[in-house]
Amino acid sequence: MTFLYPFALLGLIAIPILIIIYIIRNKYKEATAPTTYIWELAAKFLKKKNPFSRFEHLLALIVQILAITILSLALAHPVFTLKEGADNIVFVLDASASMGMEHDGKTRFERAKGLIAEKAEAAASGSTYTLILAEKEPRIVCQKVDDITRFEMYLDSVSATDVASPLLDAIASAQVLFSSGECNLCYLATDQSCGEMANISFLDVSDDEENYAVTSLEFELSARRLYFTGTLMSYASDAEIEAEILVNGEHYADLTYPVVKGEAYAFTTTPSNFAGEVNSVTLNVKNIDGFMKDNTYTVYANDTTVKTKVLVVSSASTYLRAIFDAMKDVTYTVISPASYHDNAGYDLYVFDGYSPAVLPSQGAVLMLGLTHTVAGSGFLSSSTATPTGEGVLQFAENDSLLYGQLTAGVLGKRDIVISKYQRYSLYKDFTTVLTCDNIPVLFAGRNENGQRQVVFAFDLHDSNLPLLFDYVAFMRNFVDYANPRLMNLFDYEIGDQAIFTIPDEVTTLSIEMPDGTVEPIRYGGAETFAYALDQIGSYALTANYDGGSSKVVRFYSHNDYRESDPKPMPEGTYGLTVSEKTVRQDGLWDNILPIVIAAALFFVGDWILYAHEQY
Repeated sequence: MTFLYPFALLGLIAIPILIIIYIIRNKYKEATAPTTYIWELAAKFLKKKNPFSRFEHLLALIVQILAITILSLALAHPVFTLKEGADNIVFVLDASASMGMEHDGKTRFERAKGLIAEKAEAAASGSTYTLILAEKEPRIVCQKVDDITRFEMYLDSVSATDVASPLLDAIASAQVLFSSGECNLCYLATDQSCGEMANISFLDVSDDEENYAVTSLEFELSARRLYFTGTLMSYASDAEIEAEILVNGEHYADLTYPVVKGEAYAFTTTPSNFAGEVNSVTLNVKNIDGFMKDNTYTVYANDTTVKTKVLVVSSASTYLRAIFDAMKDVTYTVISPASYHDNAGYDLYVFDGYSPAVLPSQGAVLMLGLTHTVAGSGFLSSSTATPTGEGVLQFAENDSLLYGQLTAGVLGKRDIVISKYQRYSLYKDFTTVLTCDNIPVLFAGRNENGQRQVVFAFDLHDSNLPLLFDYVAFMRNFVDYANPRLMNLFDYEIGDQAIFTIPDEVTTLSIEMPDGTVEPIRYGGAETFAYALDQIGSYALTANYDGGSSKVVRFYSHNDYRESDPKPMPEGTYGLTVSEKTVRQDGLWDNILPIVIAAALFFVGDWILYAHEQY
């Protein structure tokens, strides 16, 4: 037994003081007056007939001592330990987007927090509480909190997200606590139906609230004829969905389609006449449901038609011609090495097996299989090498944004194989993409002139790369890197990262978020910048250029549609394994109400004795 307030036991000092008072109290002598003699005689007679009267003073002292003792104990608040009488509880709270659905004016997330609070309050005294929030990355909000009020403060502080929240990762975090003995009881609060779960108690907050969504939208304007395609969903029931289309923010058309529960409804509108430009198209579902965040979809018509002018210097340009013919935003010219004399006016110069005497003064450079060193290129050419083994190229381990940009869309399903390559010694800081025998054979970066440069250490004819799908992705990425646009993708899901490519002429960048907040982007001279999208809605990227001009690019972040309709999980998907360390928490008994009642009874008994003695 322990005491919360041990200093209250100092009240026991009153016991010896009380005894001393009883010992030294005034021994006065009563005198009998003639008028009261008969009553005094009667009292003596009654005392002789009532032997209890001899012990009244002693009994009163005992009752007062007990009252003081029990009152002091109550004030000291004794706490008794009950071996394994409580639990170390971990609550896993689903924070996915679907938990924001409303039913009867309350979201699923709010109902889940209410159920968790009820379980915590009903737990045995001495229990501890841990809260894991299942966000995109699981987060332990608090761990082994033994104060229910403080735990409820942590619980009140969390909110649902707009992104996918994998429950399995959060359950894995709970398993770590189980295995280490930190917790022995788990509750999972979610709107997913999980079936039987080993060592997990399910707090179900699902409902049958209506839920509609726009899951895709596109438009095309050709010969002044405008039409739209898109996809609608109804998750809870068959429904007739009413929607409206806005063009450039203005109402354009109303749509009504019958949608079957759980089946994507793809629609295409009849082309209509439209004079002018389309800057944005928005599709809004008019039906009211429990989750309005996925009822709007917006696409923007960003300028992606700027042509990249390419000069190809090659004596065998078949593979290069084929790839540039497939790019609608590329115009190219092919000349022989003998015809090249510092030609100017191009965005990208491709030197295929030809080493120019000097690099062009402007534009980006793509080099393939150069056998001689080019001044200012940032690398030295030494000798031709034959790969060991089968000549399979390896992707470099690199987490830089440039590496991600150059390998975007590259599947790597088939090996890239080369028969020979050039050994290059790099004296500039390049980003390596592919290696052969641990030697860089594909790398990119800035040369000594500050130009963007991509280098293949092998000839395309000495590899199988032109026969692979990855060739298309690589060349697309290299062209975008050579003549960068601010953005190449304009439609994202919440939680994605938007990648900005920073042209050399840009001086400052800023971004306006859906809530109206404007944030400057500090990219520190980097060529690319990743921006995490944590709000649903329209973003505006503003770039200021040398000379005072500026450009605004708009893009949109949609809801993560995997979270719009939580699917029932297969039986046994979730579960926790108990180890020998998984034990219950020692419980506590700290209810002082019985002690207070006992003290009150002894106090009342003392007054009864006092009244009996006096009257």
